[in-house]
Amino acid sequence: MQSKKRATIGLALGSGAAKGWAHIGVLNGLKKMGIEPDKVAGCSIGSLVGAAYANDHLEQLQSWVEGFSSWDVLGMMDLSWRKGGLMGGEKVFDQMQASIGAVKIEDLKRPFTAVATDLYTGQEIWFQQGDLRQAVRASCSMPGILSPVRLNQRWLVDGAVVNPVPVSVARAMDVDIVIAVDLSAYKRTRMQVLPVQMMSSTPCAQDAVDNAGHKGARFMDLLAKGKEYVSGLTDKLSLSQSFGDPGMLAVMSQSMEILEMRHKRARLMGDPPDICLAPKVADIGTMEFHRASEAIAAGEQAVIEAAHLIEAALSGH
Repeated sequence: MQSKKRATIGLALGSGAAKGWAHIGVLNGLKKMGIEPDKVAGCSIGSLVGAAYANDHLEQLQSWVEGFSSWDVLGMMDLSWRKGGLMGGEKVFDQMQASIGAVKIEDLKRPFTAVATDLYTGQEIWFQQGDLRQAVRASCSMPGILSPVRLNQRWLVDGAVVNPVPVSVARAMDVDIVIAVDLSAYKRTRMQVLPVQMMSSTPCAQDAVDNAGHKGARFMDLLAKGKEYVSGLTDKLSLSQSFGDPGMLAVMSQSMEILEMRHKRARLMGDPPDICLAPKVADIGTMEFHRASEAIAAGEQAVIEAAHLIEAALSGH
């Protein structure tokens, strides 16, 4: 008697900016269950984590992101008001490439697809070959925040605009079971802020004088000027916790979240996954990438809570 063939598992990793580190926790949780998805489709931050997994570099990515402080995150924001987005993004993706490898998609250890959007036609673009960095960079280009990517005659932006949780993409990769990860299943309970409380994050210039003399004082004076600049930027971009007027960043990110949520619901109703995991990361803000450990733990917990459903789905194939 022939043994039953193991089901091929596809993973659909959804968008969610800083919430997306929960995808690492989901993959860790699945591995603890003895489950390693065979193929992965990713949108936005899901494409970044999915690429690391597909290249067996998930541990390196986790080590990198768990080391973030709020100042590290701020340091990677190469502000660029003239490139179609608040940030250029090159610093971030230089670091990303160091963590997940400089390879072509077709040379990854597992089949992988990244989803992006043609800015002018609205066409859904699937990257299944070519430069990995370029594909992930395009998939992550959140409109208004990260500048779009030009490829041939197209301008490409975040895949979340057309397919926030790419179940359809994973299913098209010829799998038996699709496990999806939805990062926006829960309602936010607090307002968004930028990741740094600028006025209390560093020692004052006088402390530097006492501890390191005039060189330290000059350094801290420069740092203080930087703090003043970014603090002003925080006021312009963030959404205050006191429910004041929303800033530019808050308006863009909150609006994108609403649009994605509505679009996601419609797509998931039309093409539901076999299992949908929903990490509780609603209160991690768009730019709070320094909260990786918290997001990863939430991803692992989501797997634990759905373990019986995952096992049932696998046993039925």
